[in-house]
Amino acid sequence: MTAGKGPREVPAAGAAARGEEAAGGAASGLAAGTGATGRTWRIWGVDFDARIVQIVSIATVILIIAFNNRFVEAEYDRFVLEFIIPIAIVVLVWREDPRQYGLRLGDWRLGLGVVVAGVAVMAVVIWFLGRQPDFRSYYTDTIAGRPMWRLILDTGVDLLAWEFFFRGWLLWALGRKYGTDAIWLQIIPFALMHVWKPEIEQLSTLVGGAVFGLLAWRTRSFLWGWLLHWFMMAWVLLVAAGYA
Repeated sequence: MTAGKGPREVPAAGAAARGEEAAGGAASGLAAGTGATGRTWRIWGVDFDARIVQIVSIATVILIIAFNNRFVEAEYDRFVLEFIIPIAIVVLVWREDPRQYGLRLGDWRLGLGVVVAGVAVMAVVIWFLGRQPDFRSYYTDTIAGRPMWRLILDTGVDLLAWEFFFRGWLLWALGRKYGTDAIWLQIIPFALMHVWKPEIEQLSTLVGGAVFGLLAWRTRSFLWGWLLHWFMMAWVLLVAAGYA
């Protein structure tokens, strides 16, 4: 950063238009009306896209805080950190419509079809995986004696925030700059937030992150990925706990 000066914003002509064009037809409606994506910050003589600096910096801090701290319960801590705070930033700081970040039904026919098919497939896969010793060991600690209804409710709240954070906020903020490549970029922090889980689940984040990212991009909504992810996580908890 230049000595004695803060980040300097200068116009970057056409940046917003290029971001919208790169995002393609699926993102065209969401990319419209971007404000800060047309500006750069000059730090130590180097120009950066202001929105990318903001989203990467804030998202990194949020994930570190969520990983290292417990304020109430983990699921509800993450709901505040990964959903409420990003929504507040979108509305109060960026002055944008949350629907531009996937908070909408979008293409519900496609989304519903994928969810139904995904539930049918993953119900069988998780039935076997959830009985493996490493899954039982890890998720038994996660369950912490909670009844079935609490497991399902808490998991839904947690994953609503989780999916919005990765497949809503990050995906569409990065997508304005990098287009469909944002689907792959959001997989990196998503995978890193699984490093303490069973190895097969860690490895699955590449495929799972890509599928959820593609689903969000195609439907213009993170809600369908949330429903499928909610089922998957609730089901693995129930299987590992012996409820199923």
